[in-house]
Amino acid sequence: MKLARTVAVVALPFLLVLLAFSLFNLAAARWQYARNPAPGQFYLVYGKQMHLNCSGAGTPTVVIEAGASANSLGWQAVQSQLSRLTRVCTYDRAGHGWSEPRTGLRDAETIVRELHSLLELAGVKGPLVLAGHSAGGLYVREYSREFPADIAGVALIDSSSPVQIDELPGWRQSYEADKNNFARALRGERIRVWSGWERLLGRCHDTPSKELQYLAGQYDAQMCRPEFVGGDESEFLFFEATCQQAARLRSFGNVPLLIISQDPDRPRDAMTANAVAGLAVWSREQEALKALSPLSWRVIARGSGHGVQHDRPGLVVAEMTRLITLLRGGPEPAFGSSKVE
Repeated sequence: MKLARTVAVVALPFLLVLLAFSLFNLAAARWQYARNPAPGQFYLVYGKQMHLNCSGAGTPTVVIEAGASANSLGWQAVQSQLSRLTRVCTYDRAGHGWSEPRTGLRDAETIVRELHSLLELAGVKGPLVLAGHSAGGLYVREYSREFPADIAGVALIDSSSPVQIDELPGWRQSYEADKNNFARALRGERIRVWSGWERLLGRCHDTPSKELQYLAGQYDAQMCRPEFVGGDESEFLFFEATCQQAARLRSFGNVPLLIISQDPDRPRDAMTANAVAGLAVWSREQEALKALSPLSWRVIARGSGHGVQHDRPGLVVAEMTRLITLLRGGPEPAFGSSKVE
């Protein structure tokens, strides 16, 4: 009995401090969101709120699919420029940005079904140009397979390849190790965020790329939200299934296909040996994407890394403009070509 009272006396202050930190973090997160609201609209899709941000006018409508663990904020520089030409929509997949997290399957089939429903609810109709960056390119492939009548054009922006897990040096080993550690890492993140520890240490801050510094407040508003912990990694365990599903699309048909790739010859400072070895493999996979359409062309963004939309946003806008102009009856690019710009 005496021991129990002693434990209670020692534990109670600790629990009160922990509760105070947790409540402080929750209040701070909501205060930041109130000061930096999401642009665009929210729609209830299969019982969860999803965020969609459309701007501009004209046809075709461009729908941008962000990469793994990324959200719509990273595409605002491109969207703001491209929407001067046509309608452009960015959105957040479940657990990313401002869209509520979901449990259960997070593979390409599931994500495509949610996106299709979101676009229907928002009245976004074809013809569509789907633009997918990194893993977003896999979702674009699956969407095009399931809803080919909606698609007028496709842009794959340093897109993942369905075979990259086994082709990129060290990727399979790293992926399996991360999967094995996923549950433990997620538990640790939840404890640190829910307890307020991350905010206490000043880690609830994100640094946007230089062209998006004006969105710094919105980036910070997406940090350390208890209800979103792990949401942006919810697709990780399903990445291999997504690759297998995306691989079922063997051709876009006679749909114009723009491929924008990172520069394999850029400076390699601070890269690991596997990363350096993977540059040539990644470039070969990018070149192979051209076979998905007879109306394809590839542009290698000189000096750019994987985040082409950050490193070379002007190039992305220029090539997307070329694609849209083509769909409006403008001049054809050199189909089948690959060039460095």
